This record gives sequence, C-alpha cells and structure tokens, in this order.
Amino acid sequence: MTTQSKRNTAWLKWAVLVVSFTVACWFLSQWQFERQAEVVGKNQLIEANYNAEPKALEEILAPTQNWDSSLAFRSATVTGRYLPEASYIVRNRPFNAYPGFLQLIAFETNQGSVIWIERGWLPTGSTADTPDLIPEVNDAERTLEIRLRPAEPDLDRTAPDGQLSSIYLEEASLQLNKENVYTQAYGRLKFEVPEAPRGQAIPKPMLSEGNHLSYALQWILFGLMAIGAVFWTLSQERRRKAGLPPRRLRILNRDKDAEVEDKLLD
Repeated sequence: MTTQSKRNTAWLKWAVLVVSFTVACWFLSQWQFERQAEVVGKNQLIEANYNAEPKALEEILAPTQNWDSSLAFRSATVTGRYLPEASYIVRNRPFNAYPGFLQLIAFETNQGSVIWIERGWLPTGSTADTPDLIPEVNDAERTLEIRLRPAEPDLDRTAPDGQLSSIYLEEASLQLNKENVYTQAYGRLKFEVPEAPRGQAIPKPMLSEGNHLSYALQWILFGLMAIGAVFWTLSQERRRKAGLPPRRLRILNRDKDAEVEDKLLD
C-alpha cells in the first residue's frame, strides 16, 4: 500500500469517527431538549392544578379508575369521617434535611368510598423508630380539601406494626374490609373543617427546569468542535503540502498583551 493510500485510509477512519461522534452529539442534544420539554410540561401542570378550583373527589377520580398523571396535585373536596383505627406512619420521610415520618389515615366519605389522607410530616422522636407525638383524630364528620397524589410502589421492606415503608395502598387497605377504596391515589391534606391536630404540612414542590437546556447546547457545541477540528486539520495538511509553516493557535498572554499596549500608548 502506497503512502497516499495509507493516508487516505487514515482520513477515512477519522471521517467515520467524527461523523459518528457528531451524530451521537446531535441525538444526545435532542434527548436533552425532550427532557427539558417534559420538565416544563410537568411544571406547568403542577402550577395549573395548584391554582385550579377544587371539585368533589368523585367528579375527578373514581375508586376503580386508574391513576392519571394529569391529576397530580389536583385539589378535591371530601366530606365524611376519619377511621382512627386505620392509621399508619410512613417511614423514612426526610423534610428540610431532618428525618421523620408521614401520618396516613383512612377517611370514609359520605358517598361510601374510602381514601387515605396524608396529614403531614412528623419529626423523628427521642427514639429513631417513631415520632414522640402522633396527632390523634376522632370520627367526627369533617370536610377536607386535599391534593391528589399517586400511590407509591411496594418497596418489599418490612416495617414495625402501625408503620409502612412506602405509601403502598394495596397493603395499607387490607385491614379495611371495605369496598370502593382508593388504592391508586391518596390525598395530601390542605385543610379541614373542623380542624384537628396534624403534622407539618408538606409545601408545594420547588419547580425547576434543571440543566437539560445547557446540556443540550453543550452536546451541540461538542459536535461543532469535532467538525471544526477536522477542518483545522485539513487546513494544516494543505499548508504542509504547500511547504508553508503550520498555522498556530494564538494563546492569550496577558503580560505580553499589556506590554504591547503600553508601547502603543507611549
């Protein structure tokens, strides 16, 4: 194989590598743009649901209906009674960097359905296995305004009696022996009338778009840099064949630039 053939083969390999890298950068940038759009859509949905007028729970979601992600944080109202005997605390729920629990109590509506209500965050007590104080509620009739949240998956972890490792409502509902139980969603308590002692309310989630846009632009920049490197190398190769010295990149030297500037001013 002649020298020219070897050089052409080498250039072909580099061309394939650069094209492959550039295409990969393009698809990675599009993936980041898609992630950005997903985050923006999710944030817009949360904002819309937070500001929406509450409706009766049965008008929004039925006990037998599958969870719809568009219902995240949607406000709903229910009237009925807590079932104090059906109460749990959910483990491993940090809040503002402090360890703690969530209180979860079943609520039977006047329409005959049962939905689980999360009544706020409780800090870890003097022992790590339980809060020092768990608010008690009675079975007096109440009207609640809640925000709908999806049930959580089973973590397949054991927990002490009266506790859950996650808000896995299939497991929590076994003790109820009732029909029309919401096992796909629970309600995060906004307020109730009449009021009862409760844990600290979980605030609205922080809405951030993350770094997806900057990552997308970085991938595009990487692809352009790869293409630019090819053209730079081709330019240097032409200069070499023409017997010209290689073009050098100008490196910023602040001390030298300052010296030149002083001479000009003098």
